[in-house]
Amino acid sequence: MDAQHARSDNDPVMPEPARFVNRTLVGILAIVCCTAAVVVAAGFPEQEGLGAACQRVGLLLSAFWLALPTKSRPAAWANVSPYAVVVIVVALLFVRQMKVFIPLLLVVAVLAFFLRPRPKKRPTQGER
Repeated sequence: MDAQHARSDNDPVMPEPARFVNRTLVGILAIVCCTAAVVVAAGFPEQEGLGAACQRVGLLLSAFWLALPTKSRPAAWANVSPYAVVVIVVALLFVRQMKVFIPLLLVVAVLAFFLRPRPKKRPTQGER
């Protein structure tokens, strides 16, 4: 390092700036993109690529806006259980690939039957 960029032990360390996402701004951008998609689709049919891009970005920003935390609740994914993720993935497979879904459903059902926790045997009054 050269003399200009050398840091001595007496130099104060600059704190890293806080990074946050403005939920209101994300919502406004989502509305603007969705509105632009409608305007392009209605008024400029030759620009369908632009309309499709605005629609996709608007929908993605809308989903992102819904998932962002607010002052009164944490982020939407903070309390999602792993079981809900599995259900969503299976539902997406069901919609997309029926040929994959049915065998996968059978495999999951068999595994769930054999790998489920067994009920504990509790001692009766006479065995204590």
